Amino acid sequence: MVLRNLRIAFYGEYDLPTLQGMARESFRRTGANLFSTAHTARLASARISAALTVENQGLVEEAMRDGKGLVLLPSHMGNWEILSRMNRLFPQGFSIGAFYRPLNNPLLDARVVQQRETDGTRLFSKRDSLHQVNGFLRAGGLIGILADQRVGRQGELVRFFGRLTRASPLPSLMVRRSRSQVLTISLKTAAPGKWRVSYHPVKAPFKTQECMDSLEIAMRASPLDVFWMQERWKVYISPHHTISDWLGTDSLGTGKPHRALLWLVGVADNWELPPSWTHPDVIYEIVLAPEQAAPAILSGQEIIHRRSPSMDRDELQRSIATIDQSSPLPLDYILTHAAPQVLAKAAKREFIPLISL
Repeated sequence: MVLRNLRIAFYGEYDLPTLQGMARESFRRTGANLFSTAHTARLASARISAALTVENQGLVEEAMRDGKGLVLLPSHMGNWEILSRMNRLFPQGFSIGAFYRPLNNPLLDARVVQQRETDGTRLFSKRDSLHQVNGFLRAGGLIGILADQRVGRQGELVRFFGRLTRASPLPSLMVRRSRSQVLTISLKTAAPGKWRVSYHPVKAPFKTQECMDSLEIAMRASPLDVFWMQERWKVYISPHHTISDWLGTDSLGTGKPHRALLWLVGVADNWELPPSWTHPDVIYEIVLAPEQAAPAILSGQEIIHRRSPSMDRDELQRSIATIDQSSPLPLDYILTHAAPQVLAKAAKREFIPLISL
C-alpha cells in the first residue's frame, strides 16, 4: 500500500528502487511518530514548545489579524496528534478548535477527547452542526481539519499529486461561508522527539482544488513523514459503478493517468469494452493468451502482455504482479468478462480490484 501510494505521488520523479527504499524508511518514520504520540500526549503543556519549532509563525499572525477566523489544514504527517496541544504556539487570545472522527468504542472515545482537550482545544465531530463550526470561525476562532485522506464517492473531483481523485469539500465550504483565512501545515521530523511546523498559503478562491494543491506542497516538504498506509487513490468502482462514474466527465486537464488491465485471456473474441468503462484518464493494457489474436477493437497502440491460460492461482498472481511492476505507475484495476474465481482470488491477493462484467 505504501509503495503503491509513493509510485502514484512521485511518478516520473524517482525510479522504482528509490521508491522501494522510501517505502521502507516510511515504515520506520511512521513507527517512530506513532510511538512518540503516546509520549507527547502526556507531556506537561510547558514542555510541548520544546518539542515543536515553528518556521513561519508570521503567516498565522497575519491570517488572524483581521479577526475573521482561520482554517488550518494539516495532513496525517509526523506526530500529528501533537497539533492539538500546540495552543501556546498560536497567537494568544483566540479560541482553538479541531475536527475529529469519534471512535466506535465510547469509553476510548471519551478518553481520547479528554486527552485532546487538555490544553483547551475544542473538538468538533461530524455529528456537530456546521452552523456551530461556522459560528466558531466567524467569532475569530482557529480550527484544524485533517483533509488529506480519501473520502469515497461523495467527494469533490480534484487532482492531487497530479492524479484525478476525490477530496472532501468541507474545508473549502467552511472557509468561503465564514469568509475566513486558510493555511496548510507540514509537520517534519527535525530530530528524535522533535518536529518542525511550517505553514503554507492557499491560493484564492480557496476552492477544494486550491486546498489540495497547498496540501500537496505541505506533504512534499517531508514525504517520509507522511502516513501513506491508506490507499489514497483508491478507485470506487463495481460492475454497476463504472470508472466514468468515478472520474466524472471532466478530466480537469492533463495529469497522471490511471493504469488498468483488460484481461482477455479466455474471453470470446466478439466481447467489447463498454463505453462507460472508457475515460480520457484511463490507459488500458491488454492481456492475451500466447496464440490469441488481438481483438479488432484495439487501436494497435496498446501494450499487450502474453500470458498462458493457466488456472493456477499462484501463477496467475505472479503474472499480475509482474505486469504491475512493469511500469512506474501501479495497476488501478483489472477489467474482464466472466472472470473465473481463481483469477479473482489472484487479483485480490495482489490488492488490485477486479471487475468482472
